Amino acid sequence: MPHDPTEGDLRNVAELLRQLEDGDLADLPTDQFDEELWAGATLEALGAEKNVRARELAEQILDHDAESVAGHILLGLVYHHAEGNLPRAFFHLQYGRQRIEEAGGPQDDGGWNWHALAISAMAMVSGEMGRHRDKVQYLLERDELYEPTYPADRGWPLMRLRQYEAAKDAVMEALSLEGRPDQKAHALTALCAIEAEQLDRLKGYEACMAAAEWERGQERPAPTPFTNAAEGSLGMLEHDQAERLMLEASDYFRFGTVSNPWLDLMELYLSEGRLAEALDASRRMLDWRHDQPVFMEEQNRAETEMASASFLIVAGHATKAAEITRRALDRPDRTGFTSSETEQLQAAAALLDALAHRTAAEEAAERASWSGWWEGSSAVAESLRLRLRAWSSSRRAASLIESERMLLATLRPYLAGSVEIAEWAEPELVQALGPGVVGAALRRAEAVEDLDRASGYLRALEAEVAWVDGNARRTLELVDRAMDELPAPEKLMRARLAALGAMAARSVGDGERSAELFDTALQIDPGVLRRVGAELPVKLSVSGNGVAERTAKLLRKSPRFDVGRGAFEIQVDGGSGSGKACLIGPRGTRIACARVTARAGDRDVRDIARRLAAEFHRQAFAPRLDLTQADLQSLDGSPTAAGGRAKEQLRSVTDRLVSGD
Repeated sequence: MPHDPTEGDLRNVAELLRQLEDGDLADLPTDQFDEELWAGATLEALGAEKNVRARELAEQILDHDAESVAGHILLGLVYHHAEGNLPRAFFHLQYGRQRIEEAGGPQDDGGWNWHALAISAMAMVSGEMGRHRDKVQYLLERDELYEPTYPADRGWPLMRLRQYEAAKDAVMEALSLEGRPDQKAHALTALCAIEAEQLDRLKGYEACMAAAEWERGQERPAPTPFTNAAEGSLGMLEHDQAERLMLEASDYFRFGTVSNPWLDLMELYLSEGRLAEALDASRRMLDWRHDQPVFMEEQNRAETEMASASFLIVAGHATKAAEITRRALDRPDRTGFTSSETEQLQAAAALLDALAHRTAAEEAAERASWSGWWEGSSAVAESLRLRLRAWSSSRRAASLIESERMLLATLRPYLAGSVEIAEWAEPELVQALGPGVVGAALRRAEAVEDLDRASGYLRALEAEVAWVDGNARRTLELVDRAMDELPAPEKLMRARLAALGAMAARSVGDGERSAELFDTALQIDPGVLRRVGAELPVKLSVSGNGVAERTAKLLRKSPRFDVGRGAFEIQVDGGSGSGKACLIGPRGTRIACARVTARAGDRDVRDIARRLAAEFHRQAFAPRLDLTQADLQSLDGSPTAAGGRAKEQLRSVTDRLVSGD
């Protein structure tokens, strides 16, 4: 669960702005140097997000006086807020503080404010770097030296240190303060996380809902309490309520918040198979993120990339998704503003990377089936390389899931403390850890699970374990139970169960049940057959010659089809200059069709047939979704004309490098 920077973290900036003269770079005297005037102009530039100007001013202050307290503290703020360079920010903030203390302490009102600002900023930067013990120490020092105190600020880092009683004491102290709405808001948010991190679904839900209710009554609500309440609602398997809270959060944009309600909505819509809405939410997710300050880049860049990759995997673009997951795995987020540990996020990135590369390997194997000799050989080699990468990422995930607490929380649906991966992608755990480990952990998870409605999720993972273990009959039995017990919104999980059950039914000779389950999977999420490596049993009907005959020959080589006798039928029709292929379901329904015609560059019918086979695979195993090239570029982190920082004034060179623009 996320939290926002507290009011106390940088409260002294406003005080400094009031005390120092207003200034602007164009109005600064060129014949003399006035540190107060230039410091005021630097703060003003920072407040206006003129980050390049702010850095220039701070550096010019230090050019005049290399030991300037204000210059070092201001440059620290620039590195933090404008460039997200936390180590350099901390160095300059610490240096400025030390200079004040070595000189005998602050000597005037301005000096006290610079000192308080340095301590507050050092606490904030320490938290963002994951140094929560240091953050608590700085917060205690600040509250000992200055008034008013901000006890709620300590609740979050103490929770991250799992000092839950001390965290609650800080929260209760803050809640007892009169006339301090900012402290009450942060205290309630911290209490929400404290209860959730102790793996108590009901207490976490109630605390998070209370925080949202309080925030709803404020003049300028922040989104975080609502996204946290949505997480609590999902923990109680209240999907509709979670969606309403996420939508409410999306109305309250707040500059400098790690929460992104559109990311949460995208993941919810994706899991529910609402892909058109997920696509719209993904666009809004990127706009929301691009409107946040640079120092948030280190906190949620990889999370946003992983969400994009999840969408692309389901949308039928696993190769593009694999490029993104590889980058997210190599550049993990910091976790200063969330309740998650670094291992939770890295394990999730590794599991998603394994899924993306394994699915991309299936795409490459399909491509090999219709390509010429040279291209086909390259595609086979590419498929092997991708599978090796998937195996490597699975091993990496296994090494990161070291604690039983994390594993059991992951197996129990929508619980804090888990690996941060969508429920529909959790079967990757079985590949990473092995059926024996996951099977034993499932028994322990079921023993402590107190939510009856969670049984469907546990059965689904049991079915995965049984399938990997080679027990097809047990798999089919568990698939039937899980599909009965799963909440209706979990469409992607249901599609995977159907595909798993279809393969299991076929292996025990129940062709009719297999066809029924394959049909269910194709109707909900056709790409799931590729993700589980399934072969669809089909018969081929060929009408015409030339393109039709050549296409049928290529489809027989595809790893997606077991051509022979089956309840599904592929009807291929064509002549010398065009071709058409359609997949027909067991009840005669047309599931997917592809059509191609001759075009410039086609040498003969073989080229047309290859294009038809490729287009048929694309239509049959991807959802019906209008995903443009601009969407692909945007989800990959590339600039588009539809938003992002390209439409804003340049903030800093570092900003562009970090965002991938």
